[in-house]
Amino acid sequence: MTDFIHPGIVLILGAFLLPALPKNFRGPYSVLLATVGFFFTLVAEQGTYGYMSLFGVEISPLVRVDKLSLIFAYIFSFIGLIGIIYCYHIDDWIQQLAGLLYTGASVGVSFAADILSFYLFWEMLSFCAVLLIWSQRTKEATEAGYRYILVHIVGGLSLFAGVMIYIYQTGNLQFDSFMNYSGELFWWLTLIGFVLCAAVPPLHAWLPDAYPSATIYGSVFLNPFTTKAAVYALIRGFPGAEVLIYLGSVMAVYGVIYALLENNLRRLLSYHIVSQVGYMVAGVGLGVITLGLNGSASHAFNHILYKCLLFMSAGAVIYATGKEKMTELGDFGRYAPITALSFFVGAFSIAGFPLTNGFIGKSPIISAAGELKNAFAYIMLNVATCGTIISIICKMGYYTFFSSRKSDYQVRQTPLNMRIAMLITSSLCILIGIFPQFFYYFLPYPMNYEPYTAQHILDTLGIFSFTGLVFAIFLKILKPKPYLNLDIDWFYRVGAKYSIKSLNKTVAPAEYEFINKIWRWLIDGVIIPVSGRITAYEDRKMNTLPAFLSSLAKTISDGLACFHTGKVQDYAFYMLSFIGLVLLLYLLF
Repeated sequence: MTDFIHPGIVLILGAFLLPALPKNFRGPYSVLLATVGFFFTLVAEQGTYGYMSLFGVEISPLVRVDKLSLIFAYIFSFIGLIGIIYCYHIDDWIQQLAGLLYTGASVGVSFAADILSFYLFWEMLSFCAVLLIWSQRTKEATEAGYRYILVHIVGGLSLFAGVMIYIYQTGNLQFDSFMNYSGELFWWLTLIGFVLCAAVPPLHAWLPDAYPSATIYGSVFLNPFTTKAAVYALIRGFPGAEVLIYLGSVMAVYGVIYALLENNLRRLLSYHIVSQVGYMVAGVGLGVITLGLNGSASHAFNHILYKCLLFMSAGAVIYATGKEKMTELGDFGRYAPITALSFFVGAFSIAGFPLTNGFIGKSPIISAAGELKNAFAYIMLNVATCGTIISIICKMGYYTFFSSRKSDYQVRQTPLNMRIAMLITSSLCILIGIFPQFFYYFLPYPMNYEPYTAQHILDTLGIFSFTGLVFAIFLKILKPKPYLNLDIDWFYRVGAKYSIKSLNKTVAPAEYEFINKIWRWLIDGVIIPVSGRITAYEDRKMNTLPAFLSSLAKTISDGLACFHTGKVQDYAFYMLSFIGLVLLLYLLF
């Protein structure tokens, strides 16, 4: 790789120097390293690079830089830099280290040409995510991290099995589309591994469980990487897989329903990750036309921007007040106008309002559903848009920033670096929305699409007007409630609890009453008597051998000592006698 410097490797290797630096240098160094990684991503030229020999098999190329990998690498490296700026003021090198590693692994996933290096970078994502969750250093975060590990071990094993079977059956090590092998066992195993990381229901509960348990800085890093790396993998490996249309459409509505019920700021936003990634998953399924695939890539890019902006805004609220539930907030916009402004830029963007990047990002997916005449996807995705407007703009925005104050919280000033990160991201959300064709140029496939048609703008404004009216009518019903909503994770939380109890009542007693008794009988009746006999035999037979050998050695040494007189004439006599003996033997034989 003489003409290509891998930004992911630069970030990963550079991150490991962070703990060795003095405390005051860690923040500037992290920003500098993230900037260098972003720069190397920007200057990366399209092509294939690198080779490696593994067990006599040559793997080439190792790195693939094309428009699909670049669009994801651009946003991964950029948002990693924004995240590092956002957490610049903290004195916790573990979070900064994990953020840099997370960014590097995501860029590595984007540029991986072979399936093996892709898998290594992919597994690194889970490791970094758990570090960020555990950085909260609470019992809740520790338990959420363990659940995250258990769920992703299942997904990782499914993906690993699919990769190994794929290599065995095809002899191919390159990560390309699997659609020529649709229906094969490895096709399904690989797909399951990807959709689990994309948080497709019912494999999604790890996301709203783990992301709110991390620190407010960890949540900013957790949002963009794992699920969007999964979207990239689906676009690369499963374009046009019809099952994804229906999984994604259901996913979009499922996530928004739970978001409507939520009271916790970050859990609400986490469910919206599920919902918004549903658009992307559906777009991959609609990828029989390039409008769907471009829509997924476009929506992933823009979603990372505005969802990170929303998480940063929520983090600023939590930092300033110490409160995380809407039932404990209200009237916060008066104290933090920059945070409020940043939130509503992100909120209108995620809802797809004109002049925001959400408007030009997700609309190609809905248009693709219309072109393919898939009524199910078209209706479900539009319903999800209505739910997004109600839950983010109306509910979260109103009850956090404008409603009457719910508790006597104290407000402290958010650090300058947090405000800078929010303002930079807000500006990009608006700029991309104003200049869509410039952004569309970077999408992976050629596309002739104009989002700012009169019909599209009128349809969008109609949806916003109708949804706002619904919220006004059902304002009291949609008021946040101070309780925890049950989700699919209830089954493995409660199921694990009762499984352990049942094991304690069945397996443990059986082991104590049956296996332990057999083991005690073996020890007392067999092992101890046999070992006693072996010891006695050693005492009788084996222990006499060393005594005999030592006695023999002493006898021989005593005999040899007789010849060591120390007199020269004796040694001369011995030599002459030996020569005479040799001559006699020579004459006789």
